Amino acid sequence: MNQLPLLPFSQAIKQSWGAAVHSARLFYNYLRLSASYGSGLVHRACRQARRLNKHGSGVLACVKKYGDVYKLDFDTWLKGPGFHWLATPSPMPEIQTATTIKASDPADLFIRFPMGKNAMPQRELIDYINQCVPTIRAPKQTQRIPRVAQKNLWRDVYLSYLIKNYPETELWRLGAEAMLVDRFIGKVEPTGRRMNASQDHERRLLVATVIRHREWAHNIAEHAAVDRFPCKDAITHEQMYLALPAVDLTKQLADHAREESLFARQQVLVHTKALGRVSSTPYLKEQGVLF
Repeated sequence: MNQLPLLPFSQAIKQSWGAAVHSARLFYNYLRLSASYGSGLVHRACRQARRLNKHGSGVLACVKKYGDVYKLDFDTWLKGPGFHWLATPSPMPEIQTATTIKASDPADLFIRFPMGKNAMPQRELIDYINQCVPTIRAPKQTQRIPRVAQKNLWRDVYLSYLIKNYPETELWRLGAEAMLVDRFIGKVEPTGRRMNASQDHERRLLVATVIRHREWAHNIAEHAAVDRFPCKDAITHEQMYLALPAVDLTKQLADHAREESLFARQQVLVHTKALGRVSSTPYLKEQGVLF
């Protein structure tokens, strides 16, 4: 019976940890999609001594903290530099005595029991603590991302990989494959014929949606490059990139790209509730698109 009150707490810890890992995988993918982060890796590898703007300095600090996300798969990255994303204070309280407390943080709170013994019933003590001790929020990077936001973030990740893998494919096909419009899922096939006039409106809407989601993904990736995620605030153009030649991410994304692309697609299927309405495997195969 004494262990029953711990069960909800244990479940909450597991859910919080799972949400943090899920958020970390999104962050890992957006770092991979960021041109600034790729440029920062090049800058650091070449050790080019040049003066950088504030954005560039922030990118290099992020590169130093999270390492090369192109060479490491997610599990390896999470156990290494990615663990910074999950490094949060332990939620478990500590029992201290007068002999062990020699220095404390100004934010610490202490409970003093007369003669070192608790005279209150256990439930009353817990209620008293709940009333008097403020509950801290989890750090920003480990907060649970709302389900709607997760759906769009994973859609943008999957769309970005599709654009890199199929640069010559029509945008509406990529939009249909990435399931960007809920009501088109299972109705507009990515491999369908373009001369189907009845779906002309759908194709035009998908093209516009792809362009919009592509811009969102780009902006969020650039914020991720300076350790702000997820953030949709606009970045000024003059501080968008490091002062380096454009970096082609296609080759770098090739490492682990298929694994992350398939994982992103599965997340899109789950969050759009498209399981059973579309195939569990991508329509766009490595051998090309059927036009």
